Amino acid sequence: MDLTVVIPTYDEGANIKGLIEAVRGVLARIGARYEVIVVDAGSADDTRERATEAGAQVMVQTAPGYGGALKDGFRAAQGDYVLTMDADLSHDPSFIEPMYAMRAEADVIIASRYVAGGQAEMSRFRYVLSVILNRTFCFFLALPVRDISSGFRLYRRAVVDGMDITSRNFDVLEEILIKAYVRGYRVVEIPFRYLPRVHGQSHAKLITFGISYTKTFLRMFWLRYASRKSATSNRQSASRSGQPT
Repeated sequence: MDLTVVIPTYDEGANIKGLIEAVRGVLARIGARYEVIVVDAGSADDTRERATEAGAQVMVQTAPGYGGALKDGFRAAQGDYVLTMDADLSHDPSFIEPMYAMRAEADVIIASRYVAGGQAEMSRFRYVLSVILNRTFCFFLALPVRDISSGFRLYRRAVVDGMDITSRNFDVLEEILIKAYVRGYRVVEIPFRYLPRVHGQSHAKLITFGISYTKTFLRMFWLRYASRKSATSNRQSASRSGQPT
């Protein structure tokens, strides 16, 4: 299996069938051996039925939140690469092709709204909140990344296979990326145009969102600090012993 596409869902019946059909069309065009896994959080509408009709493998989420959906999807994935994307059609399926074409150049490829050439079509409030979040994380954690909260990503499976993921909400995206960066994996961003949701409403809750991101920031700040301190200590030890660094 070349590629696993993981799509978390909750009440996305109006969007999911068209999305999966478009994804499968792109993957057939590029000749990848693939599977599409929909991880559903207990939708009350016909999301699971429509996803099955479109040819996806559907599993009911076992761990809570968006973070739990990704964890379930990663465990089930059989592909050498794992691509994650939203179910609301804000992530254009045609962009899978340039992402997959770059798979040999990095371990994590991010469809980025905030590098040169990227765009984000969203409300002014959401845009400002997103920019503040990204700049805060990237500055204080010393990460050379502009869009740390993009959920449209392609991972080499080794990056996420067995990773200890603890975040339950959308802050899982920051946790995964920071842990991957700390472990030395290569991260590349390519410009992407984020589109507005086609049907339905966003399931992100602002208060829960803020609390989760604050907790994750503190945990990741410690992880980042500890890794840099360890690297400095190792260089100093090697220098004292006369070993090359």
